[in-house]
Amino acid sequence: MFIGTKATSTVFDVFRTGITEISRMTGLPEETQFKTPGCEMVTRAGDILKRVDHLRITFNLKPGTDPNQLRGALEATRIGANLQLADGACSVTLPAFEWRHLPLLLPIDQMIESFVGKSLRSQTWEVNVTRYKKHEVNINRLVEEMKAQRASDLHLRAGTPPYIRVDNDLHPLDAPALTAADLQELVFQLGSQAEVDRIEAEKEVSFQFHSAGIGYLRVSGYFKQGAMALAMRLIPEEPLPFEDLNIPPVVQNIADSHRGLFLVCGVTGSGKSTTLAAMADYINTTRHSHIITIEDPIEYVYKDKKSIISQRQVGRDTFSFANALRGALREDPDVILVGEMRDMETIRAAVSAAETGHLVFSTLHTMTAVDTINRVISFFPAQERDLIRQELAYCLRGVVCQRLLRRKGGGRIPCLEILLGGKPIVRDAILEGEISRLHDIIEVDSDMSTFDQYAVDLYKKGLVEKDEAVSACSNDEAFERIIAGIKSSEGRKLLK
Repeated sequence: MFIGTKATSTVFDVFRTGITEISRMTGLPEETQFKTPGCEMVTRAGDILKRVDHLRITFNLKPGTDPNQLRGALEATRIGANLQLADGACSVTLPAFEWRHLPLLLPIDQMIESFVGKSLRSQTWEVNVTRYKKHEVNINRLVEEMKAQRASDLHLRAGTPPYIRVDNDLHPLDAPALTAADLQELVFQLGSQAEVDRIEAEKEVSFQFHSAGIGYLRVSGYFKQGAMALAMRLIPEEPLPFEDLNIPPVVQNIADSHRGLFLVCGVTGSGKSTTLAAMADYINTTRHSHIITIEDPIEYVYKDKKSIISQRQVGRDTFSFANALRGALREDPDVILVGEMRDMETIRAAVSAAETGHLVFSTLHTMTAVDTINRVISFFPAQERDLIRQELAYCLRGVVCQRLLRRKGGGRIPCLEILLGGKPIVRDAILEGEISRLHDIIEVDSDMSTFDQYAVDLYKKGLVEKDEAVSACSNDEAFERIIAGIKSSEGRKLLK
């Protein structure tokens, strides 16, 4: 880290700013070095927020400086600092002090400025932490705390205490702020030195960690202001059944299909992976099939039941989603689960697999069913869009978009928009490129549902508060319109 200073900045201003910024960004240091041409400061402290145990300032002297005059000036400060001279440089070591005493040390700065070879005002300082304060951090205890508080995510960053996400809100744990050294130790606990080296080399990585008896962690490692940071999602050891997820039977019925493409969509953290895992486990329990999953990283871990499940991780077991999908067609699959459709090649391979008689599940980061269809088509160049619309119209089994709402009494419940493929009216809208009609089709079909309709239904059942239901709707007017049983003008036309 570098600090720029003003003409009025003292060495103690530099010291205070450097320690404050380092502590905020990467956690509490035990030993820190400050350097600028002609001067170096080294500080050590067991708990630097309370007390500085050691501060040594070494600076080059003006040519011809009288050592006796220098000693006299230091004694005149009455601070009790120790002085050493060697090879045209001077080292001043201060006695231990608390932060409230910092203004009392200003005479030392004035003394240094009088004898330093080059003024330290308006200089740029480089600040490096040579040793951080370490805490007793244990990832397994943190995961137990997540489980106890029903948290979905854990955030570990240098300079702040651990944070957990409960019912979509972040809360700090009652723990000290972590340091960069703590984060390195936590990464080591999660994945050994290999993961530490990998994060340092690649700067962003994803991997899985199993906390036996509690669940799996989907770990995303990254760098924040020069220090490692971690975001972790807690995944149950067993996929949750449909009944526990409050997913309607019309979605579960899609898992009884033997071919076609089914997409689960929504923002990050909306439960897409959980829904797909429930569908895969339902097939695993009810059918004799070969299920191949392609994920980055693997989240839910399945055990073979009636089906056999081959789980493949991008980067470890295959080079890409698209490669794995193309290869899967030669591996005798019945069902293929693709963690995410990120590019045109993956989408092309998924549609091809669905067309050739396989059931394909995947996810997209889209907000609505209409957005999803448009997004899939938009991945392709203009000259190919008529073809992909035709393929999609005939192979699409359905699109479910999810939003998680706060449930009365605690926890969260999904609010869904459901589009079912295979119906002539849906197929024709996609074939004709009239994608915007899909919203009105969803609104009037008894098996489908818009977000607005589903949110109103959750409210009427007493599962969510009114404000929470309205937050999932297009707007307040949409909520009141659905409550009154009024359909849109386009929806009424479809009913005629």
